[in-house]
Amino acid sequence: MKKHYSFGITLIVLTFTLLFCLYSKIYADELSSDKDIREHYSKAMEDTDYIIFKAKVLEIEYDDTAEKRNVSLEADIRYQHLKIEILDGSHKGETMTIRHTIERIMPGYYIFKAGDKLLIRATEDNGKIETVKIQEKVRDTQVYLIVGLFVTLLLIIGGIKGLKTLVSLVIAVAMIFFGYIPLIIKGVSPILASLGISIPVVIITLIIISGKNIKTFVAIIGTSLGVIISGILAFIFGNFAHLTGLADDSSISLAYIPQFRNLDYKGILFGTILIGAIGAIMDVAISIASALYEINDLDKNISKKNMIISGMNIGKDMMGSMSNTLILAYVGTTLHLIILFIVYRIRFTEIINLDSIATEIIRAMAGSIGLIITIPVTVVIGTAIYKKKKA
Repeated sequence: MKKHYSFGITLIVLTFTLLFCLYSKIYADELSSDKDIREHYSKAMEDTDYIIFKAKVLEIEYDDTAEKRNVSLEADIRYQHLKIEILDGSHKGETMTIRHTIERIMPGYYIFKAGDKLLIRATEDNGKIETVKIQEKVRDTQVYLIVGLFVTLLLIIGGIKGLKTLVSLVIAVAMIFFGYIPLIIKGVSPILASLGISIPVVIITLIIISGKNIKTFVAIIGTSLGVIISGILAFIFGNFAHLTGLADDSSISLAYIPQFRNLDYKGILFGTILIGAIGAIMDVAISIASALYEINDLDKNISKKNMIISGMNIGKDMMGSMSNTLILAYVGTTLHLIILFIVYRIRFTEIINLDSIATEIIRAMAGSIGLIITIPVTVVIGTAIYKKKKA
């Protein structure tokens, strides 16, 4: 039996790899017609004429932000003169005074104090700093701390399982950043690229976490089919709804870059649905596969019918919480937009027909339906394989 499921895993990998290789070349040529302009603008973007460095506020030399003024909000402009020390780069250790302009009408403005760290964007002339602009507050330390806390808790509470989870997560993220994204930029179909990345991520993750065994094989099949179904639904309903894939500011900004104007943004949208649903679908599949295995192990004489009923009962218990997880995650990303609609009293008919809202609804529904279908698929496949193993 071990040979059978090892062969099955290999067959899944080879099938999707073959499909990916056959079609990727076709779609990679989509952008070849504007190759010259792509190369021109890509080179222009690489040849930046500015530098970025961190700086620390040593002293506030001038600050009128606390003054009370009888002026309109539109006309209320304040200033801070900040004495800063450069913390890295070729100008490390140098100090200078810069002016920070605060327009009170702009939301989210910064008021700095001594000790704050800034990210500075500057230009040079003959090795000397010519102009400076405050880019952002430095936040990397806080980001590293919470990531470190996550990793620490994962290792302490999870032990070996936690380490395996971390390894699989790193591999998955690496495959997305160094595989999926470069392929899309080169013009490969985002849907095929998503499948070409998603299925190997599923296989690698489950094998690392659960080992090479029959439970993993069942979970791989269940997850793969669930992810593929999510992608198919997203593709069908996305096309029927005429989604553009340009429903948010980041995608629109990307579309304005000349060398990326012909990217398949609708395909990228479908790809995000596939990748976004992997985690929840994989969780459901491996949980059901493991539960069915234990049921069969405890009662060797259980019938296929009763085993399927037990598996479906387990799946139903998981279905509600996991669907909520997916849907609430998508709702959370659009919460500001929802509040905006409520404040401006926009009619429901207007809201439901917006590209951005339709996109999020189809994204959430496609992922959730894929998750729901994963339950009976995994139950039926698991039952068939476990009972066949007994026979």
